[in-house]
Amino acid sequence: MVGVGAVALAVTAIVAISNDGGADNRAVCVDRSTDTRVSDERCDDDSSIEGGSSDSGGGSSGGGGYGWYYIPAGRTAPGVGEKTSGQGSYTPPPSSVKRGGVAYDGGEVTRGGFFSGKSSFGG
Repeated sequence: MVGVGAVALAVTAIVAISNDGGADNRAVCVDRSTDTRVSDERCDDDSSIEGGSSDSGGGSSGGGGYGWYYIPAGRTAPGVGEKTSGQGSYTPPPSSVKRGGVAYDGGEVTRGGFFSGKSSFGG
């Protein structure tokens, strides 16, 4: 039997996870010289969505440095240390974006900010 407190806690967690404005895209930080995902802390979260000024390599891959890699809903985000594999783009999309917050081990990006990571909860 699940207590009322546990249910309230679960609902609060779901609301907190989804409270990112309903983004249609997620962004992960990528080492542009290798097209490999790295920790999001390596990218500047305050840079402009239109310009992506922390992206030291311009708008295409292979330019060197770290930059945001934009992945639309329905595609798979790489885990940290994995290659991007063409699931997204270095060019900021015209629709809404949530930078960071993607599971360390990657997984499917879904609309509305929910993220379906590769990990599962035991029980």
